Amino acid sequence: MNDNNKDWPELVSGRGSHLAEVKAYYGKYQDNKRKEEFAHALQLVEEKIKALRDKTPNLPYSKTKLAEVEINKFFYEGETVDRVMIVLRSNGCQHYKKNGGCSMCAHLNGSPLMDKITHANYVEQWNSVLDGSFIEKEGSFNLNDYPVVCIYNLGSLLNEEEISKKTIEYIFSTLNEYKGVKKVIIESRAEYVKDDMLKVIRDVYDGVVEVGIGVESTDRTIRQLCHHKDIDDDRIFKTACDTLHKFNMKALAYVNFKPIFLTEQEAISDAIYTSVNCFKKYGFDAVSIEPTSLQENSLANHMYILGQYRVPWLWSLRDIIHGIYDRLEKQDLDIRLGGYFDEEVLSGSQGTGFGDRNEIFPHMTSSNCSHCTQNFVEHIKKFNMTYDVKDLDEVEPCKYCYSIWQDTKNIRDSRDIIQRIDDLFGRK
Repeated sequence: MNDNNKDWPELVSGRGSHLAEVKAYYGKYQDNKRKEEFAHALQLVEEKIKALRDKTPNLPYSKTKLAEVEINKFFYEGETVDRVMIVLRSNGCQHYKKNGGCSMCAHLNGSPLMDKITHANYVEQWNSVLDGSFIEKEGSFNLNDYPVVCIYNLGSLLNEEEISKKTIEYIFSTLNEYKGVKKVIIESRAEYVKDDMLKVIRDVYDGVVEVGIGVESTDRTIRQLCHHKDIDDDRIFKTACDTLHKFNMKALAYVNFKPIFLTEQEAISDAIYTSVNCFKKYGFDAVSIEPTSLQENSLANHMYILGQYRVPWLWSLRDIIHGIYDRLEKQDLDIRLGGYFDEEVLSGSQGTGFGDRNEIFPHMTSSNCSHCTQNFVEHIKKFNMTYDVKDLDEVEPCKYCYSIWQDTKNIRDSRDIIQRIDDLFGRK
C-alpha cells in the first residue's frame, strides 16, 4: 500500500486514529482485488473453452433427421414406466455460441454450425416421431406407448432464438392426440422461462409439463468458474420456478456433479448443498444429479487429457443421496440420478461419434472400477425406477476400488478455486 494515497484514512499518515475507517478502506481494497482476480480467472476459463470450441468440426448433418431417440425406464406416479427421449437436431445452445457454453458440455458437436434449422425442418423432424419413420431398427414405434416423453434440442427449448414459438406451438398441439402420453419433459436455461413462451404451450396443451433447468451449483464461484454457467445471480432460479408454477408446470433442477477444479469431496458437498437449496430456497419440485461425463471438445475432457480430472466415482452418488435426505425433513423427495446408463438407442447413428454411438454421446461416463461399475449402474437403474435409496445401499464395497475411493475423498487442496485456475491456465 502507498501511505501517501489521498484515499487512505488519516491513521496511516499520522493525522488521526480512525481504525474503523482503516478497516473499511482495507476491506474495500480487498473486495476490489478479489473481484479483479475472479474476473481474470473467468477470462482464463472462457478463453480456454473458446479455443477448444474452435476445434469443433463443422459436420454436414441432415436438418430433417433427429439427432437421437432413445428409450429407458422412468419412475412416474408410483410405478415404473417407459420413457422416450427425443433429441431434435437443432441450432444449438445460445450460451455455447456466445460465450463458449458450459465447461462440461459439448452438445454443439451435434449442431450444424454453418447452417440453420428452420421451422419446416423441425416440423419434418417431429413428424418422423409421430409417424415412426425415424426409427433405424427393425420394428415399429408409437408415441402412445410412452407415458413420459422428453423433447430436447441440445439447448433451451424455451429460447426463441434457438427454436421459434411457431415450432413449439406445433409440437405441443400434436401431443393432445396421444392420450398415452402423461408427462412431457423439456429443458431450458432459467433466463428463458418466461410467460410468453409458457403461454404458447398452455394455449395448446393442458397435460403435465416439466421443465429441466441447469442450476449446476448454488455457489456462485463454482457455478461461474467451474461450470462456466454465465448465471451470476441465483435469484433467477426462484423466479423461474415461480413462473412455471404459475402455469401449473413442474420445475426440475439439474445439478452437475463434480465439475472441473474441485476435489471429489468438495464436489460431493457442493452437490448436497445445491440440491437442498433447490428444494428449500428456490422451490424446485425435483432434482436430478447429473454426474459429469466427457465429450470431445469440452473443457472437462481437456482437463482429463491433461491428467487434471477424473470423472466422478459412482460410490459418491450414494453419499450425495444420503446427504440430501439427512438435511431435509421431507423424505418423499423426487431425486433422480442422471447420466448415460445403457439406454436403448432407436435412432442417432448419423455422425462420427464414439464407437457406434452418435456425436453427442460421451466417450466416458462416471465409473468405479471394471469389476463393480456395471453392478452399480444396475442399482442406479433400480433407484431411478423406485427413488428408494435402499437400492443403492445394497451395493457391497468392492475389494478392488472402494478403499481407493475413500482415499480419494480424503484428498484436500489448500488453494482456492481462483488460484487453481491461475496455476493451470494463467502461468506461461
